[in-house]
Amino acid sequence: MSANYAILIFVIGTLILLLFAISLVIFVIQHKKKRYEHLLEKQQMENNYQNQLLMSKLEVQEQSFRYFSEEIHDNIGQLLSIVKMQLYNIRSSSREPEIITKATESNEILGKAITDLRNISHTLNSAFVSNAGLADAIEKDLEYIRSAKEVKCTLHVSGEEYGLGNEQELLIFRIIQEAIANAVKHASPTAINIYLDYTPDGLSVVIEDNGSGFDMAEKTKGGIGLNNMQVRAGLLKGTIEVHSVKEKGTTIRLEVKPLTTTPDP
Repeated sequence: MSANYAILIFVIGTLILLLFAISLVIFVIQHKKKRYEHLLEKQQMENNYQNQLLMSKLEVQEQSFRYFSEEIHDNIGQLLSIVKMQLYNIRSSSREPEIITKATESNEILGKAITDLRNISHTLNSAFVSNAGLADAIEKDLEYIRSAKEVKCTLHVSGEEYGLGNEQELLIFRIIQEAIANAVKHASPTAINIYLDYTPDGLSVVIEDNGSGFDMAEKTKGGIGLNNMQVRAGLLKGTIEVHSVKEKGTTIRLEVKPLTTTPDP
């Protein structure tokens, strides 16, 4: 009996130790799982907070754009139109050939300045982008670049166009604007090509310029312009890639999946 009793005690003790070990393992797993879930939740909260900050920053920026747009249209544009009318009156009333010639030339320059300002005013206003649509808004921006900077700009659209939603299209438009501004300011290109490729899987945007480019190995961190594009691409849940070669130009590729709508039938 004593031997059997000893065996029974040994078995029971082993089972207890085994149950304790299993319980300990389960406790550790549950603890790590909860800790991991807590870290994920914390990371998600931080990401949401950062996204809210970014959205607030972009909203403030859009409000500033809208304010500048209205100021250009309502104040500066009207003042220049008055000056243009006065130049026209001087040209019409004068009998001096030199004054007529200078007034005519000044009137033409002023007319071009008014057109350029109107184009800038439109592209700064988010309502214009929503009303005109993405392709037309881009074309309007390129029209200003062609006129003011004498850069050959071309927009190529392939696939069946469809809406991505006002907020998404505005973010895409601002990315393209930023890419064009960076190219014109830093790379001195003679040509800029923009490609919009609509597919059922999403929109592919490519911005190419033949400017001076830069060494990708040397430029490990992007400037403010590139960071702004990356921020907006992140808000779009899209991807953005930059490829550049010195003296051969820069290519920026943005991939965006449709978020709100599907292609029109």
